[in-house]
Amino acid sequence: AGSSTGAPARPSARRGSAPVARAQLTVPAQSPKTGSELLRQFGSLRREPALLARYVRERVPAASLPTLFARAPLEPDELATLLQAVQTSMREAPVEFTAEAAAAYVRALLRTKSADTSFGMLDKSEKGILEEIVA
Repeated sequence: AGSSTGAPARPSARRGSAPVARAQLTVPAQSPKTGSELLRQFGSLRREPALLARYVRERVPAASLPTLFARAPLEPDELATLLQAVQTSMREAPVEFTAEAAAAYVRALLRTKSADTSFGMLDKSEKGILEEIVA
């Protein structure tokens, strides 16, 4: 009778609920003060493109990017993540996130440390995202 009660299944189902908590991520309340803080948030939000885009839109002003990445360069994969967030914002919030706003992010990214190298190392699909943003 012990195997038919289903009692052992309930505790394991609860233990399995930890990943569900990840699905309830929210946009951080504060803007990042450093590049590494921004990249930590990218790591947390990377699997939630709409939330990551909202974070960039609401908490990471384009003008802050050169300061955030004045000392350490933005690596190509990190640059690609940021460009994807800009692209997602353009698609999901075109009224508040205009082509002009997107272009401001690209201009700001071009002023970060080693930007020419990071942009040059984007792969074909990532360069396609960039082309869509500046089109």
